[in-house]
Formats: sequence, C-alpha cells, structure tokens
Amino acid sequence: MNKSVPVLQAVDPTHVDYDGNVYLFFGGYDYHRLSWHPEIMNAMDEASRIYGINSGGSRCTTGNHPLHLKLERDLAHFFNLEDALLLPTGYLANIALFQGLRHDFDMVFIDEKCHPCIWNGTAVARMNTMIYPHMDADYIEKEVKKLPSDKNRFLIVTEGTGSVYSPIVPADRYAQIAKEYKGMLLVDEAHTAGVLGYTGRGIREHFKLCSDHYLISGTLSKAFGTYGGYIAGGKRWIESIRCAAHVYQGSSAFPLPLCAAGMKAIDIIDRSPEKVHTLQDMSLKVKQYLSEKGFSLPLTPTPTIPVLFDTPEQTAKLKKNLQDARIYPTYIFYPGGPKEGYFRFALSSAHSQEDINAFLECIDRSL
Repeated sequence: MNKSVPVLQAVDPTHVDYDGNVYLFFGGYDYHRLSWHPEIMNAMDEASRIYGINSGGSRCTTGNHPLHLKLERDLAHFFNLEDALLLPTGYLANIALFQGLRHDFDMVFIDEKCHPCIWNGTAVARMNTMIYPHMDADYIEKEVKKLPSDKNRFLIVTEGTGSVYSPIVPADRYAQIAKEYKGMLLVDEAHTAGVLGYTGRGIREHFKLCSDHYLISGTLSKAFGTYGGYIAGGKRWIESIRCAAHVYQGSSAFPLPLCAAGMKAIDIIDRSPEKVHTLQDMSLKVKQYLSEKGFSLPLTPTPTIPVLFDTPEQTAKLKKNLQDARIYPTYIFYPGGPKEGYFRFALSSAHSQEDINAFLECIDRSL
C-alpha cells in the first residue's frame, strides 16, 4: 500500500487547499458537511466554556457526565432502539462490542469484505468466526443449519454498505435468518446512518426492519460530521458491553464539547430530512449517469462513487483533467480496495448542481 498521503486543509464546506491551490473536493465522508455547521460549532464552544474539555476520568469511575448520558439517549431515540453506548471512535466501538459479548455467541459470521475493525474486534475477543462470501445470505443460512444444537448461538456481522463499490447489503435477508434461527444481526452503520432511509435512520429504516435480533454500531464522524463511536440495541446487550468491555472501561471519557456537537448533529439530521433526500437523489442521478457511460456501479442512493479504469493511461488522464479543472483527484489506497489504488469520490448534500456538472464533465473528457 502506498504510504504517501496528501496534506489537505479545508477552506470551506466543499473546497480544500492542497499545495497552495484551492480545489473543489469530492472526497472523505462528511456527507452533509455538518462539520462546518454553525449550530454545531456554537454547541461545542458553549459546552467547553460551561463544562471544560474533559470530565477527568473513565466513565466507570469518576468521569461519567450528564452529557454522555444525554448523547446516548439521543442516539437510542434517533435509531428507535432501547439503549446506546458511546465510545471514542467507531473502530473502538466494534472492538468494545465483541469484547462485551464474547461469551454470548458460539459463532460469528463475518462478511469477507468487512472493515478491519471487525476482524480486530473478534480477534481481540477470541471469538469463533466464519467468513462468508460477500453479501451471500444463502451461504450464511446453510452454515447456520449446520451448527450443533448446544453451540448454535450465532451473530451475523455486516457493514450497511461496504467494499469498493458500496452496494447496500441484503440486511433484510440477514434479519430473517437471525429471527428464524434465533440468532442476532450486527450492522455497522458507519456509512449508512444519516444517509439511508427516508429520515436517515440507516439500514433498519431502509428495509423497515424490526428491532428484535438487531444491533448496530457506527460513528458520528461521517454523515453527522462530528466525532465518536456508538453501539445501539436492546438494553440487555448494551448493558453487557458496558459491564464487560475493557475498551469502554479503560478509556478516558469522551470529550464533553464533542458530546454537545454530537447531540446537535443528531438534532439537525432529525429536523432536516431534506438533506438526506438531496443526498440520495444526487447519488442516484450521478450513478445513473456514470452507468450510462459504461461504469459498473450499483444504482444505490449512497454517496460514495468508485471509478476504476482498465489502464494506467486512463487513470492518469482523469487525474490531469481533474487537476486542470481544480477538482481534487481523490485517488486513494485503502484496506480492501485495489492494491494499485482507485478513485473514490464522495458526494455531499452541500454540493451544488454546478459542482456536480464540473465533476461529470471531467469524467466525460477522460473517456
């Protein structure tokens, strides 16, 4: 993997400074550009002045603060689940989840293309795992049926959308299997919360799933534009994690201004479904356009758009066309992606139609 990483500085919600030049930016994961929202900035500022930055301890000793509890209640309410737990990052949220539930499952089924935090979490917790082919519900069901009756407590793990092409996983089938065979489903909603569903509630809302047999993990750093990881689900599961996960117990408490930022971000998404609709409509239209140009893309309302070419010459041509148009060429190297790298573009509800047109014109000129 290429270790050379560019240094970028945002100058406004849709532009970055790179090497002294300002570029239109279609990268990252701040899908509504809430990191620039004045209400969130004001909430952080006010919380820092009233409460300080740090509550001064682990949450299981002397660092548990009312703002931590309020953010957890807001997360549970937003996702219409019983309880939620706040962690420093989405990565650590998954590690904490597996630590906390390591005695609750005999087998964990993991999608072959899951994020590294899933693999790290199950390894740290020393859980029995089985890899299933990407999005293959039939394979999972076949293997679930083989589990011995005295070791048949199982967990299906998936990302809401993942891999290079960002398809939407068949979570409805997974939920059906979990319900029928008395297992559980965990969906990492990192890239689907605030993005999918009519009001941005993610995979559950998208598929209209009930809350039984269901856990989610995720992060506030993507569509919510702030920071922090979370787990949400039934009280019994969340309490088990709270009591047994060393990652949770041994971590410094979450910074209080970021609690305030997270609460405000949830509130903004909750009262601004038009942001979600704009992002979904824009994503579908751009993917449809690129599909008509010959690119192989799932036509899903998710904002990440991978562009892969057959030859290095085509890749170099698009890079040059983007740079000439002052659009930053988001050519990345990331675990799970092609070793030679690929273009990963990301739309946001803050992009204008003029921005989108400029982006698509660059791709047109590169074909």
